Amino acid sequence: MKTWILDKEAATLTLHDLPAPAVRPGAVLVRMEAVPLLSYTRDYVAGKLPYAYPQGPFTPGTNGIGRVVEVGAGVQHFHAGQRVALNPYWLTGENVAEPAQILIGLTGISADSSGMLAEYPNGTLREIVDMPASTLVPLEGLDDIPAGRLATLAKFIVPFGGLRRVRVAAGDTVAINGAGGYFGSAAVLAALAMGATRVLAVARRASALQGLVELGKGRVVPVVLSGDVEADVAAMRSLSGGGVAAALDMVGQASSADSTLTVLRSLRRGGRLAVMGSMLVPLPLPYGEMMLNNWELVGNFMYRPDDYRALTALVESGQLSLDAVDLRSFALEDIEAAIDHAAGMQGLQATVVHMGS
Repeated sequence: MKTWILDKEAATLTLHDLPAPAVRPGAVLVRMEAVPLLSYTRDYVAGKLPYAYPQGPFTPGTNGIGRVVEVGAGVQHFHAGQRVALNPYWLTGENVAEPAQILIGLTGISADSSGMLAEYPNGTLREIVDMPASTLVPLEGLDDIPAGRLATLAKFIVPFGGLRRVRVAAGDTVAINGAGGYFGSAAVLAALAMGATRVLAVARRASALQGLVELGKGRVVPVVLSGDVEADVAAMRSLSGGGVAAALDMVGQASSADSTLTVLRSLRRGGRLAVMGSMLVPLPLPYGEMMLNNWELVGNFMYRPDDYRALTALVESGQLSLDAVDLRSFALEDIEAAIDHAAGMQGLQATVVHMGS
């Protein structure tokens, strides 16, 4: 099988032809059809990110779509020929308070995750993948959607996990901070699919929101931040009809906490905010306002297994269309061009590597 191997020490990515892995107990072999790329893949390959890489050469790649080839002993609910999504978020199945966790093909997460990285170091940029059965998601009812299009589920599942964490429900007014970004743009569409009456799409550039406003057909309200926190809070509270019910913060490498605090202070009494992005400075919280308004502020990393099933149900029912994503596809052999394209992704764009003809 063809597989890309990353040598972290040399910062090189090379294509190899290797034997397919043998199936292990509790694992599943999957023949890959499509793999989405992260925007920061180039920096990851170059070793510029503070991640806990697997030891030694390994295959990167975090998500994908494929069909089951073989299941290992003890696997009960998957079978050969079944179409599945693969996700990298793997937690140990042991009944402990804080199970070890990693993102397969990317990084360790918890301090005790080195054993997991050693057990499953390889990700999805290869023709046949071996993954723990718990990281697979069945895709029954979605056979009519091309694999490349289904691979964009990876763009939606991360913010969808945050929206579910703050209990977005039909009729809510929702705010998305960082709505012009890779995950933030998907969050806007996911909130609409969940039944939000109005979604405030928050960004610093109006041009980043134009496509979302058009797709929202009157339900997406653009909010271009001015940098004046008090004025921006007043504008958001006015546009939301008195305050936002639930919000998601997807800022990336923010050097200021102002936009996050703006969204927090736009919440109505009892409103909820999940933070899922990244910030380079501390987040100073207004203690008195938090208490008097019964606001909920939660950190949310990734998603839960039932979140992924709920997301695919929205797609199957037609509530969420993956066709809104501007998809660019590359052959497995053209990984360098794919990585370059991924680095320039904006908004609803996605980059996918496809396997086979």
